Amino acid sequence: MSMRSSWKGSLGFGMVAIPVKLYKATEANNGKISLNQLHAECGGRVKMPKYCPKCDKQLETSEIVKGYEVSKDQYVQITAEDMENLPLKTQKAIQVEHFVRGLPDLRYPQDAYFLAPDKDMGAKAFTLFCKAMEAEGVIGIAKIAMRDREHLCAVRPYNGVLLLQTLHWASDLRSCDELQVSAEVTEKEMDMASTLIRAMTGEVDLADYTDDYTNALRNLIEAKMEGRVIEAPEVKEETKDLLDDLMKSVEMAQAAA
Repeated sequence: MSMRSSWKGSLGFGMVAIPVKLYKATEANNGKISLNQLHAECGGRVKMPKYCPKCDKQLETSEIVKGYEVSKDQYVQITAEDMENLPLKTQKAIQVEHFVRGLPDLRYPQDAYFLAPDKDMGAKAFTLFCKAMEAEGVIGIAKIAMRDREHLCAVRPYNGVLLLQTLHWASDLRSCDELQVSAEVTEKEMDMASTLIRAMTGEVDLADYTDDYTNALRNLIEAKMEGRVIEAPEVKEETKDLLDDLMKSVEMAQAAA
C-alpha cells in the first residue's frame, strides 16, 4: 500500500522554501490485538454513542463541532473552517529557525514522521539541505501546526529523506529530583557491574526483538477459547546479595556470548 501524506506545506531554511509532504514514520497498531469493552454480567459490548443531552438524541459526526467553554454551559463554537484559517504561519510552513548538534534532553522526542519533497518540485533544494545537514552533523529546530495544536519539532537527515520528530515543550517536562536516590557501592561491586555491562555489550538488531505482550495475549485468547488454563511465569525474587547476583549474571552473560 502506498504511503499517504498527513500534512502538506513548505519547509523553510532562511529564504529557501521547499514544498514538502509529511508521512507517518511508524505504525502504532501493526499486528496489535484490539480488545473491546464488555458488560461483565451479560458479555454484551459496551457502546459509546455521541449523544446530546440538551436535544436528547444521538448525533452523527457531521453534526458535531468543537467549542471552548467561556462560562458555565456557555461555549464559543469553533468550526473546521475556523481551524483551517487560523492566523498561524506554521499551519502550512515549517520554518527551521536554528540548528543544534543534538537535543539537550532525552525526554523531548515524541512522534516521528518522514518529510519528502512534493513530487519533483524542490527536489534539488531538498537534497542539498539533506546532504549539508548530514555533513555538518546538525539538527534543525522548528515548529509545525497539525491536529489542532502547534508542535515544537526537530528535523534531521535520515536515509535520503528528512525525519521530523515532534518534541515536548520544555514546560511539559517534569523534574525527577524527588525520585533521585543515592547509596554507597563498593569498588568490587563497581568492577563486577562494569564486567557485566561489557559482557552484554555488542552489535544488536532491534528487528530481532518481538512484542511478547501481544503474543502472550494471543495465546491467552486461544487458551480461553479451548478451555485451557495458562500458568503465570515465576516472578524473580528481589536481590538480597548484590555481589553474588552480579557474579552469577556475569557468568550467564559470558556463557551466552
